[in-house]
Amino acid sequence: MSPPERVLLDARLAVRGLGIATWIDRLMSGFPAAGTRPVLWRASQRWGGAGMAGTLCRSGLFDLSPEIDPRSRGYDVVHFAGNNGSLFPGRNSVLTVQDLMHRRSRRMRSRVMGALLEKSLLRAGAVVATSSRTLQEVEMAFPQLAGRVRLIPFGLRRMPASAGPWEHVLAFGGASDPRKRTDLMVGAYREYAHTTREPLPLVVLARAGLTPAQRTDLDDVGAVIVDDASSSQVDNLLATAAALLYPTTEEGFGLPILEAAEFGTPVVMDGNARVAPEVMGDHCVGVVEPSLPAWAAGLREAIGRGRVEGALDLPDWVSVAAAYQEIYEQVSC
Repeated sequence: MSPPERVLLDARLAVRGLGIATWIDRLMSGFPAAGTRPVLWRASQRWGGAGMAGTLCRSGLFDLSPEIDPRSRGYDVVHFAGNNGSLFPGRNSVLTVQDLMHRRSRRMRSRVMGALLEKSLLRAGAVVATSSRTLQEVEMAFPQLAGRVRLIPFGLRRMPASAGPWEHVLAFGGASDPRKRTDLMVGAYREYAHTTREPLPLVVLARAGLTPAQRTDLDDVGAVIVDDASSSQVDNLLATAAALLYPTTEEGFGLPILEAAEFGTPVVMDGNARVAPEVMGDHCVGVVEPSLPAWAAGLREAIGRGRVEGALDLPDWVSVAAAYQEIYEQVSC
């Protein structure tokens, strides 16, 4: 079985600062410099615009170029990697499913994109799930795919251990996404600061946005807001954080929880959150009681733990890329 010569990796929905963009960057880092290396299909324009129409039109989702359209015969394999698909993916296609959260979403954009994803599931040459939870959900929703979905989780980077000092509590903003519960994050930190002697300062990475009211509340508690940051800067924030405060209710995988584990940083999270089992480890402090004092206590417990090494058992990104390479060879025949 010879490796395919040309692989197109659909990265149109990879927006910097979002989990899919980071996943695609890490996956690409696992492919060798020599040999088969996917060609990235980027969006033709930046995401943005007013409302769903502006966002979708600028996404590149409807680009039809004979040079890069996956329906052309210019590529041996097309890998739909952004939790999206095509109405005509073809037998030489690979579809990676990050999640089916669109089924529980009230956002029209998510539901439209999810409908396209589901149309592709039964027509793709191979389907991959990034977590055991997503695999189970796909097979329950589409019984005809039972036993045909392959599990390839995110990779784990082996990062050098940080010796400290651990200077702050890190959190993520997400004003437009109700799953992130930014208001709860602010309230939990305020409770911690008011009930803790010499509390650590709060740093909020706000690439996903904050409302004006949230910014005001964060200013009131003395938080440092980082509106944008490179991957290396995010790594530094995680490496120097005493804990990650992450009150999400649901994640497709849970990349921030995974990244925290790479640095041994403990994570304070909802004990009932729907996240991939693959990211749940000894570094996680689950808060079950839905009260601000309980969240503050969980944060103090996490900070008191210090570094938690070896919390997760996942492959590295070279192994993840090799697993996809194997699938590329299968569907290109």
